[in-house]
Amino acid sequence: MKIGILTCGHVDAPLSDGYGQYADMIEGTLFEVNNGFTFHNYDATLGELPDLDECHGFIITGSVNNAYDNHPWILQLMQWIVSCEVRRRPLVGICFGHQLIARALGGMVQKSDKGWGLGSYEVQITAQKRWMNLSVERVRLLVSHQDQVTTVPKGVKVIASNDFCPNFMLAKDNHILTVQGHPEFAVDFTSKLVEKRKHLITPLHYQQAFIDLATPQDSALILHWIDSFFVMAQDNTDIERSSSQIEIS
Repeated sequence: MKIGILTCGHVDAPLSDGYGQYADMIEGTLFEVNNGFTFHNYDATLGELPDLDECHGFIITGSVNNAYDNHPWILQLMQWIVSCEVRRRPLVGICFGHQLIARALGGMVQKSDKGWGLGSYEVQITAQKRWMNLSVERVRLLVSHQDQVTTVPKGVKVIASNDFCPNFMLAKDNHILTVQGHPEFAVDFTSKLVEKRKHLITPLHYQQAFIDLATPQDSALILHWIDSFFVMAQDNTDIERSSSQIEIS
């Protein structure tokens, strides 16, 4: 199964040393879950956007950019997202990708007055989807964000939430899945992000971030959900094609 990764930002050195870019982390962690995946990277910041039939599904990455900005490449990517939605192509958004998909479909993204989500935190699962192959009540995920989806688009459902980030995970039917957290991040990579942004948070938040990072994370579970999401979407596509062939014959 071919997955297109739309890169929306780049990890600066020295953080990228040993970890690579967003696409590298996504490819590495998802391949561990399903070695049947192949990947193709598109640099959306340079206007590289795939034809919707080039891949079985797509992932929009995180970014240091703001999803509410109007840079030409962001507006172009939003138009692509709308086209993807019209075709009901399987689409996953992570952090910035989560936010931009929500904005493109009519939602709102803003800088949160609650400050930085940095380190990790728990969210409650508020709805169960077919591709959630393990039913749980709560998950803990690595995070690094100050912006949030504040208005959910029409037809999109909140499936994970907490008081700090009410719209943490979103889904539309079974062809869109977005998450504010970073299942592709490693704990030690996130620790370095906390160090880098230490001056942006309080000493108490800084200390709590490392306590939270020492707690077991549920990144693997979310990655399995993403895998199941893509596999189920592909199975549905194969069934629809078979049905069409039967009808034609």
